[in-house]
Amino acid sequence: MKSKLFQRLFAIMVLVLTMLIFSQLIWLHQQMEQDKQAFKVKLENSLQSILNFHTLQGYSTSDPKKPHTTTITIEETEEESQPNSPKQLGSTEINTNKYIPNFSLHKALEAAFTDISLERKKIHLHIIDSLFLKSFAKRNFIESYNMQLLENGKTIDKIYSNENITLKPSQSNIHIAIALGTKEIYVFTANFKLSTLPFLRIMLISISISGIAVILVVIFMIYILLKLKQKANQLQWREQAVSGIVHDLKSPISFTYTFLDYLAGKEQSAPMQKQLSNASTNIAKLSNKIELILTLFRGKKRAIAMEYKAYPLAEKCGEILSELNLIYQEKQAICTINIPKNLNIKVDPLYFEMALHNLLDNAFKYSDAPAKINIITKSDKKELYIYIKDSGKGIPQKEQKKIFQEFYRSSNNTKGHGIGLSFSRQIVEAHKGKIKLESKIDEGSSFWIILPLKQ
Repeated sequence: MKSKLFQRLFAIMVLVLTMLIFSQLIWLHQQMEQDKQAFKVKLENSLQSILNFHTLQGYSTSDPKKPHTTTITIEETEEESQPNSPKQLGSTEINTNKYIPNFSLHKALEAAFTDISLERKKIHLHIIDSLFLKSFAKRNFIESYNMQLLENGKTIDKIYSNENITLKPSQSNIHIAIALGTKEIYVFTANFKLSTLPFLRIMLISISISGIAVILVVIFMIYILLKLKQKANQLQWREQAVSGIVHDLKSPISFTYTFLDYLAGKEQSAPMQKQLSNASTNIAKLSNKIELILTLFRGKKRAIAMEYKAYPLAEKCGEILSELNLIYQEKQAICTINIPKNLNIKVDPLYFEMALHNLLDNAFKYSDAPAKINIITKSDKKELYIYIKDSGKGIPQKEQKKIFQEFYRSSNNTKGHGIGLSFSRQIVEAHKGKIKLESKIDEGSSFWIILPLKQ
């Protein structure tokens, strides 16, 4: 039993740790995806800036004095036919009657300049690649890449960082496409394969914290498991010790019970016979309690084996009430039995009588004088209902669900050890039945034993 318990606890611990590690991996994956998206935006902005810068070379007129300088001059002229009017370098038409969302004048100018560079065949990918390698700071995040210049969907220029690798757009790679000019003819595309290691280096602190958290949880759970195992060993040792001691008490109690019967038979004085009879009754009660405790110990280790026999319920209830009336004489009990005399139920006589005795004993014990005890039976086609009603103080509503737990005692009751009702439920359930409670403060309690008619 203990081995199975720890196997279950270990399985639960492994499941919890698996879920924890899995959730941490999902979180790290999401963080990496967010970082990659942010990296893609930076990459796209950098390439757009490089392309805009490069188009200025294609648009410019060579100047021997300033070979790497482009001068942009904007002049106002009245007529283009005048001999001194500047040469038109580029133009774009803007319809001011219709609003263009996210319109930017400098983008319109850049597109116009790009048209000129494209027409003059002055955009070269090897220059863009050179500018990219020099200007992009996070080059170490990229494992490999390629760039292409398309005209009407056909490749007119291409370059690879590694000639042996051909990159295609996929979820693991970054694909960037930038339309060039104003005519929607030319498109610059680039595919990048990213290296995971630099992203992990950025997340080193987060990964370390996650790893430390998982390790601490593992250590804590192992500590708890070891403590539970230690506690279980202690409880098992105590259970074995108590079980042995209780079992050893049976012999002297049996001897005492037999000796009291012998003395009662020899005694001639009626008052002394009554005293001896009372002593014998209390010894029998103690013997029943010992058997109850031993049954509980056996029930934890294996299922209780039932031996079904005919049990005259009305007759047996009368015998139990006579015994309890003698024990609790001060209760001045008024007992009522509404059970058909010919009602025989199929139960295990030994165990069922112990459960029934315990419920009736509680009814006497927790009722004030004069105690009122009623036993009623009802039945339908499938089940038999045995009602035991007392006139006690009642059990609070919040405690009624706990009353059948082992070693639990209601706050209204100061007697007992909290094992009787647990034992009774165990016996009734072994008979494939149910036991229920209905109780109100200052109105007493009613226990129902529900048994199937066909065992």
